[in-house]
Amino acid sequence: MTAHMLPIPHGQPISVREFDALPIDTSHRYEIENGLLLVNARPAPPHSRAIKRLLVQLDPQLPPEWEAFAELEAELPKGPSPRRVPDVVVAPTDIDDQLRIRPEQIALAIEIASSDESAVRDYSIKAGEYAANGIEHYWVIDIVDLESVGLTVYTLDQDAREYRITPRSTGIVRQEAPFPLVIDLDALVGPRRPD
Repeated sequence: MTAHMLPIPHGQPISVREFDALPIDTSHRYEIENGLLLVNARPAPPHSRAIKRLLVQLDPQLPPEWEAFAELEAELPKGPSPRRVPDVVVAPTDIDDQLRIRPEQIALAIEIASSDESAVRDYSIKAGEYAANGIEHYWVIDIVDLESVGLTVYTLDQDAREYRITPRSTGIVRQEAPFPLVIDLDALVGPRRPD
């Protein structure tokens, strides 16, 4: 006979051990936030579309040993939120055997803010957590207003362990770090365009 742990309700305290023992459930996204279980619905189509299109833009521009991944669970040992699921991470291609990605493997973490609630979490809470864990490059792509998609870039100041924030950009954005990248923000949203 096998014992199955019943999922802990959203917003209840949860330990890392309890979290790691949760049954696999692909209908929701699970994270630990401030020691509490955070359960979110899977991304809605605009959010999912932005992730997919961002991956398509990123991968051809990355060095061969790096790849863009969607929704990998990250292990964040510093702070009260030890399990997070960034929308996109750029990481080494050879992470296939890992259950979770570690902060030192993340060249770039990206969150897609698609609602006011997720924007608060992405711009503030997650920025602090990712900085505390030494993730050097963090982006928030804001699609709350589909007519004005924006990118805010966070770059870690190693001494202060805080991010320097580059003001929001729109349109076609060029970044030099962590790799030279060009992102067409407007192409991340809206109906599919024929070639």
